[in-house]
Amino acid sequence: MSDEGRELLERARSGDLDAFADFVRHFERRVRTILFRILDDVRDVEEATQDTFVQAWRNLERFRGDAAPFTWLYRIATNQALQRRRRARFETVELADEHAPHDDPALAAGELRALLVEEIRALPFEYRTALVLRDVEGLSNEEVAAALEISLAAAKSRVHRARMALRARLEQTQGTPEE
Repeated sequence: MSDEGRELLERARSGDLDAFADFVRHFERRVRTILFRILDDVRDVEEATQDTFVQAWRNLERFRGDAAPFTWLYRIATNQALQRRRRARFETVELADEHAPHDDPALAAGELRALLVEEIRALPFEYRTALVLRDVEGLSNEEVAAALEISLAAAKSRVHRARMALRARLEQTQGTPEE
């Protein structure tokens, strides 16, 4: 399968449009599956899939052949997903101080949730994806490994490292307690 993809890519690099169309058909399902696992919105998955192949076409000369064609596409797709995740922001409305209830527990919980979302978004992509799948979506470690197409040990490691990084970030945000 890799040889066929490599051959199609080489033919496309020499200007064969039909070869690139075959290349897209060859890898489209796998790219879409990965993006579906990373992104929440089906429309984002569709757009990111299309944009992945557009970027691949525009950057054919950058494929050096060091990696398998799908590895190259996976990196492009991951970048497309990351761009969409960065753009997905919650709509915020500033409240005037005189209208903000200062002792409202619901407000404090909302602020904490917003802080947590912000800090999770700041994690490296690999850690963030594993943490969201495990702790937000509730997948098992085995399911995280399968979704990310990594070993169980790697999935556990990424979740653990994400949790530790998140803890450190939150402790920094809150400041160190006085002794």
